[in-house]
Amino acid sequence: MPSESETSNPFQALKWSDFQTWAGDKATAKGMKYQDEGRVEEIKRTLEGGLVARVQGTKAYFTEVSLENGKLSSTCTCPVEHDCKHGVAAVLEYLELVEMGEEIPIVAEGDTLLIMARQETALKGWEPLDTYQFFRKDLREYLDQMEKEELIDLLMNLSDRDSLLSKHLWDMLKLASGDTEETIGGIYSELEKLWEEARNYDYRDYESPLPDFSDMRNRLESLLEAGHAEEVADIGMQILEGYEEIAPYDEEGDFGMDIGNCMKVVIKALLQSESPAHERMLRVLDFELKDEYGIFDGKNFWNSDFSASEWSHFSKVLKEKLDAIDSGENLSYSGWGRDQLAERRAFALEKAGNYEEAISLCEEEAEAGEEWSSVQLVKVLLAAGQKEKAEDRLYREIKETRKSDPGTAIELFRILLDIKEKEENWLYSTALRAEEFFRYPSLQFYTDLRDVAKKAGVWKEVREAVYAYLESGNLPADRPGPGEEPSSLPGILPKTGLTDRDSFWKIDAPALELLIDIAVEEENPDEVARWYKELKIREKRGQNRHDRYFTRRARIARAVQDKYPEIAIDIWKNIAEELIDRKKTDAYESASIYLRMVRNAMEARGQKAEWESYLREIREKNRLKRSLLAILDMLERDRIIDK
Repeated sequence: MPSESETSNPFQALKWSDFQTWAGDKATAKGMKYQDEGRVEEIKRTLEGGLVARVQGTKAYFTEVSLENGKLSSTCTCPVEHDCKHGVAAVLEYLELVEMGEEIPIVAEGDTLLIMARQETALKGWEPLDTYQFFRKDLREYLDQMEKEELIDLLMNLSDRDSLLSKHLWDMLKLASGDTEETIGGIYSELEKLWEEARNYDYRDYESPLPDFSDMRNRLESLLEAGHAEEVADIGMQILEGYEEIAPYDEEGDFGMDIGNCMKVVIKALLQSESPAHERMLRVLDFELKDEYGIFDGKNFWNSDFSASEWSHFSKVLKEKLDAIDSGENLSYSGWGRDQLAERRAFALEKAGNYEEAISLCEEEAEAGEEWSSVQLVKVLLAAGQKEKAEDRLYREIKETRKSDPGTAIELFRILLDIKEKEENWLYSTALRAEEFFRYPSLQFYTDLRDVAKKAGVWKEVREAVYAYLESGNLPADRPGPGEEPSSLPGILPKTGLTDRDSFWKIDAPALELLIDIAVEEENPDEVARWYKELKIREKRGQNRHDRYFTRRARIARAVQDKYPEIAIDIWKNIAEELIDRKKTDAYESASIYLRMVRNAMEARGQKAEWESYLREIREKNRLKRSLLAILDMLERDRIIDK
């Protein structure tokens, strides 16, 4: 039963596993380091029971942390935007202050700490729109009561504390004075400086701060607000081209995330530009063709409200380009680029309502063997209201592409699923979902099957068949006689005409990893423990098929830690020791998280002496690893409050 202090202050009941679930190993380790280094420069409580803080990273970031129903969540003004190391540092700082008996003040409504944290995150879309609108209304009322000099002082104070705001105001000043060239030149100079830093960055050095592109995003925003959409698009292409050089080294996607945020401003600029629609569409297409790493997401642009005539004009421009490519006059596009143009033209014809030409184009491309055409043709047929023809095409194409082009077959299968679920034909949808699961058994397809089977009222029977398959490897689909059609679950589900028993996955039963994943998802610690023990037996027999990824094992430990703590302790020890064997500082810091959980669990079981003995063994085995020993010393300074 929670103590009185835990009830009044739920943060005090947090465990290290809660941090791991919330932010992950790496962010938790970095947050611990930030808190140790005193980077949490200001922290207050919110009226809603959360925390708001200013944390010094590469610059000052503002984070707000909430704890609802035992689950942590946070927003932040850093490039990660949520559930990051800055939030972790804030919570750890708060817990340490509480343990020291210090009073943490409640933040006032007009406090700049709260304004900076909530305004930035709301603009990024993490705050519900209605909540943000109320906040803006309250903020405006508050600011309306201030005198001009007070407002100037407030703005100057915020500018002094936030380099982004300072640079934003400077750009506004220069642009308002008509000095556009200097501002744009400054942006290009800053961009070159950032690329130079990125090229010289040591990607193996965990401690080095990343070059920060958030200033660049804000400067693009300032330029756009001043009405220079075309210039923003030009700079955006320079940014995208520059990223190509460093992308192969950006293994964790840190730079890509920042560049993606800049691309959002570029898309906004292309939507606001006064250039003709077809020219803007071509520019977006150029960005998509240039983007090899999926950081330019033009979905919002293509889904915007262009007129049928604008789509028609765009389709004609693309036809001219395609004709030039096919005739050999234009050699600037690769085969892949040519396919992109053709696919986009079919989409444009569909949006223009020119269904016959779109269908004709897709059929021509299909005959030429272009992979994209099958999917696009079905979409056009559905948009044209030719549902029966679309379904006929779906059944035929799924069968034909299942072996030759499985990616297309899967996409077509998903369209058919969508059709049947929109019809609320739950029994037939269950049959399709069952085929999907038996063909590609996974947790996601299991939960999809479960959801629709419950709607069809057949989940009990389906679940029994699924478990029989996972535990024994026996496929439920029948073997039909000559000319007969098979069913994925005979006597339970209808025949779809798509069941191919030979294409179902032949599992090595029991499918322990998937059985564990399902048990974890269904919060059944007994089943998790049962299948995990089977997995350990396999290891002892030399059948080392145990999943080596930390994520799955960490999930197993969290699932059983209350009922089977000995299993959780065993898992945490193994993960910590494997991390230590990597001989890297960041791995040591991640290992310390698991060691803390081992210590807490062992001490809770009255095994303090055993814990101390285990820690001595770790120290002795790794006595030459100074950075590890320093981190192990920190284990004695536990910032999660003892309860």
